[in-house]
Amino acid sequence: MNTEEIKMIGEIDFRDIKVKVYYHPDKKDRLDSAGCVWQMRNPESCYQGIMYMNNKTGKYSYPKGAVIPEQTDRDREMLPNFIIVGKQKLDNDLIKSIKMYLEPEYLRRNKTNL
Repeated sequence: MNTEEIKMIGEIDFRDIKVKVYYHPDKKDRLDSAGCVWQMRNPESCYQGIMYMNNKTGKYSYPKGAVIPEQTDRDREMLPNFIIVGKQKLDNDLIKSIKMYLEPEYLRRNKTNL
């Protein structure tokens, strides 16, 4: 893959963030071939270490002395990090199509936190 062919074509406003939109020539010139990467609003609020989950009870156990960070619903909120499309220009039609995709996906990914 030649990374020189990938280029940022702009940003769109979504909720309270800006989402970068990139062009990649391997993507077809259709929104259904676009790719979106989602990320937690605050990934640093996640525990990163060894843990065990009991598959029968769903309970977690951690090593002695593990520090489990406090996490809010806002920390866990899933947001679009960036989008890759096959169009070289970010025009109003593309922005509208992207937002039509983002809103229901946002609601689906965050239904337990809303």
